[in-house]
Amino acid sequence: MSLNNKERGVLISTPEWADLRDVYKQDWPKNAYSFNVLENYIQLAQKDPKLCKRGVRIWSIDNNWREHGIYILDDQTGDAYIIRVDAYFNECSELFQTALSYLDLVSCDEVIFREKTAKNVTQFLEGQGYSLKNKCYPAQLYHLSKESSLQLQLREHTDYIIKPLTLADVEEVESVWLYKRKGTGHVLERNIKHNLSFGAYNRHIGELCAWVLINELGVIGFLYVKDNYRRQGLAEYLVTHLCHVLAKQGCDAAAHIVDGNTPSLKLFKRLGFEAIEYDYWFLKEEL
Repeated sequence: MSLNNKERGVLISTPEWADLRDVYKQDWPKNAYSFNVLENYIQLAQKDPKLCKRGVRIWSIDNNWREHGIYILDDQTGDAYIIRVDAYFNECSELFQTALSYLDLVSCDEVIFREKTAKNVTQFLEGQGYSLKNKCYPAQLYHLSKESSLQLQLREHTDYIIKPLTLADVEEVESVWLYKRKGTGHVLERNIKHNLSFGAYNRHIGELCAWVLINELGVIGFLYVKDNYRRQGLAEYLVTHLCHVLAKQGCDAAAHIVDGNTPSLKLFKRLGFEAIEYDYWFLKEEL
């Protein structure tokens, strides 16, 4: 569909994004996916208002979005055009389907949606002629409360310096990311520049050995430990450290994990994270 279809929708102004976010604070943490996404963009708008004003738009079907929570988030700040969609009430299925007709599927590269709305979104995509076979990827959202985060024990690693990642680390982080696609480099730059991130650097030679950060969905992501530094507890240390920082900021922790990622599943479950729902990435094209 053409972007002109959004002329029938309602643009949600940046100052109103917090109101939309708070719709998804209800029934916490059941709707944490959209709460985290929207909070991430609220923070981005505060830290880099020019970037957000230039490339991020949030639409709804009508002026009742504070009730039904239906939104379309267009992110065109980088090399890729990413769309995120959601609805708070299942009872608004017809309205949500109308909102889906506003999606600019011709121009976008990726659509992200929740298990809650998956039936409507997948039917719509298939109805538009898109095959979802091998192009729709699920990951389960895991959650840990800030109270539980503060109870995690943080064991020091004296051989490493733990500090925020810098833009100089982008290329290395991107090089090992299994889900690299169009625009990954820009997304990483933005995440490292504006979101929480931590790297474990070898105290003696300065090498970046492991890392973790808050990704563009507002959850823990990009966790990685280099082969020759594994089995030292670095992944657990970095995640625990990040959870502590989030909790002290008054935030719960969350992470997306694919079912086949056994090491991460074991780690996050051991730390007490609990599964909430599956979320889905539909990629029109891959690198």
